[in-house]
Amino acid sequence: MARHVRHHWLGLGFIALAGLLSACTGEPVADGSGNKPDPMGQAAAMIVYSPRGGPVDESGFISLGPPEALGGRVLEGDPRIFARVDYSANGVTAGLFKATTGTLEVAFPFTEHATILEGEVTITDGTGQSHSFKPGDSYFIRQGQVIVWEVKDKQVIKSFFNTVEPQ
Repeated sequence: MARHVRHHWLGLGFIALAGLLSACTGEPVADGSGNKPDPMGQAAAMIVYSPRGGPVDESGFISLGPPEALGGRVLEGDPRIFARVDYSANGVTAGLFKATTGTLEVAFPFTEHATILEGEVTITDGTGQSHSFKPGDSYFIRQGQVIVWEVKDKQVIKSFFNTVEPQ
């Protein structure tokens, strides 16, 4: 029961965070195309996430605070987490996420498809299945899955596409 309650609160923390981030940076355009207009009313250019394009521009990242503030549990180190939301509407959020060195246990508050752009992360799921992901590798995790997220390098950056499923 305690584990279920902890997962529920973790999900609420991430949902609240996603709402805050979308209010600050991720509003969709009125025409429904998903492109944000520039000041002249034109659709913005597409955003390219590629591990081949050199270092990721980190200027738009904001700190998400300590992982515990969002319901994560630090198992090792002093990891810090950051995000940049490029799109958010109707329970769908997309953008970039960065984590620094450390190990966390996380109950995923959304279903996520992600691709590693920089660094390396090892993810271990609740069944004990473990895989190390490097730039260009992608994964898919369902909402509610509990994983261990381990960053051994200085940092890892991923692009993500999340959706929150009704509970």
